Amino acid sequence: MDEDVQPPLLLEEKLRLLPDTPGVYLMKDEKDEVLYVGKSKCLKDRVRSYFQKTRPSSPRIRKMTERVINIETLVTRSELDALILENTLIKKYRPRFNVLFRDDKTYPYLRFSWSEDFPRLSVTRRVSRGADLTYGPYANPGALRETLGAISRIFPLATCNLDLGKIIERPCIEYQIGRCLGPCAGLVTRDEYRKMADGVRLFLEGKNTDLETLLHEEMVAHARNLEFEKAARSKSRLESIRTILERQTVEFRLLHTLDAVALEVGEGAAQIELLSLRHGRVAGRREVHIKNYDQDSPEELLVAFLEQHYSQETTPLPEEILLSHPLSQEALMNLEWMSEKKGGKVLITHPRRGEKKTVIELAQNNARESLRERGKSQSDLRHALDEVREMLGLSLAPSSIGCVDISNTGDSFPVASLVVFVDGLPEKSLYRRFRIRYDRGQDDFRMLAEVLTRHFDDRSLPDLLLIDGGEPQLRAALEALRQIGKHPLPRQVMGIAKERSRSGHQERLVSPEFESPLILPPHRPSTHLLMRIRDEAHRFAITYHRKLREEALTHSRLLDIPGIGPSREKQLLLTFGSVEALKSASPERISREGKLPASLARRIAEHLSGHPLADPEEEDAP
Repeated sequence: MDEDVQPPLLLEEKLRLLPDTPGVYLMKDEKDEVLYVGKSKCLKDRVRSYFQKTRPSSPRIRKMTERVINIETLVTRSELDALILENTLIKKYRPRFNVLFRDDKTYPYLRFSWSEDFPRLSVTRRVSRGADLTYGPYANPGALRETLGAISRIFPLATCNLDLGKIIERPCIEYQIGRCLGPCAGLVTRDEYRKMADGVRLFLEGKNTDLETLLHEEMVAHARNLEFEKAARSKSRLESIRTILERQTVEFRLLHTLDAVALEVGEGAAQIELLSLRHGRVAGRREVHIKNYDQDSPEELLVAFLEQHYSQETTPLPEEILLSHPLSQEALMNLEWMSEKKGGKVLITHPRRGEKKTVIELAQNNARESLRERGKSQSDLRHALDEVREMLGLSLAPSSIGCVDISNTGDSFPVASLVVFVDGLPEKSLYRRFRIRYDRGQDDFRMLAEVLTRHFDDRSLPDLLLIDGGEPQLRAALEALRQIGKHPLPRQVMGIAKERSRSGHQERLVSPEFESPLILPPHRPSTHLLMRIRDEAHRFAITYHRKLREEALTHSRLLDIPGIGPSREKQLLLTFGSVEALKSASPERISREGKLPASLARRIAEHLSGHPLADPEEEDAP
């Protein structure tokens, strides 16, 4: 190890004994904390390279290797197995030196229940597994609504939640207006419905030439059979498809499956844009923003993104991946697992001319624009936080701002929420909601004290904590914090409330440090930020309150009976029609028609009647 940095003896021994097989390595510090998780098709070469002086590395990697005390390895059968294990361990340990890519948003997808006899479309935010099909993501919800609207007008598939395996007497209004084929009432055969679903699948997969051919052949076949109404409907669908296709201006002559991945680097941040092309048209998009960009090379970031994105079980690999930056031969060799996963060659290229160059430039321009917009947004947020600092006379701008809100209607389902914004943006991992335990009447002050005590007893306060309310609520909050040993700094905890005036409502801040409430100046970034945080706390609390109320209204009394679960509850309601009908039935009838044990049927009857039934043997006794 002439070229190696001299590590501790234990680490040196580990490096010497590393296996030359595929696997995963975990780098740990003196506290046994996992600093980094990586994979390689040759553990010995990869891990030892971190400690070579001649190997160039980013500041992040150099800082990490300085802290490494121990290295653990897990041997796998192949590089693909190592990749899957690596991602599992990254999710488990969340190492601080791994680059973790998280989407700015959870984009919606279209789920096509292809495994059903009568497939239906629905909107989801989770990628389907198995035989069901998933399309997206749709970065623009308007585009998703437009797609669904177009499909419902052209292809009248079912949109309800009925069990289409059972026949009902009469279809709903969707059938009457021509937006459904009526499978629920047996008005269409499975083969006819699946033929219509095949058209939807071709449309969503961008196979528009195949779809036009299918509809044209269908139209001609109906005409030959003198089925002129059906022929007219096929012609109308064909014309609608052609009209939609004419509006799609972003089209390329690249007919194979292709993804374009572009990286744009800014000051202290980076943006990755992925565009998916299917049959020459943009069919999907993913954006990832990287905060606190630590001077990793473009190659390191792109390789890390490709590994994390395409290693997901449900993420399909295209035939070709276009990159905005070239990769070294070593990096390309480390991505050979992609071809193994796909079961065919995956070409990774950095185009320099032609139509592929145009595609990667489109992705690059989108990444650049997203980074510019985000930079401006962050600048505006910093300005708003600086205004808050000046307005409150703080030494530093508050990095974390929390707000607590109580929501209740009378004595029913009192709840509370806590939201936290970090650097002016919502940090939803820190959001908390509480179901109030205090049950002796409506007392917002006691409820507020309960929430603060429960949450902050073993946690530190944010830089600024807002209490939704005026002076009474603020006094109750401060007293509760003092009782758990919290002594907030001056102006660290404040009340925020609306005050009526002749000109309308004014927002005001309340603090023991102020002789009178501080009126927030309207139309200022600081005011808008504080109002947004307060309104978000209110929204989060109200949403939870409504959820509990709706659950109470829809909760079945049957589920409160020991031995009755969702499946038995559903079967009983299908058999008897309603809880009231079940209530009037005898235990013998419940047992016979519900196909339940006699003891359980008797328990149901007693629960619904509200009193124990007489023992049958006692009733028959003389």
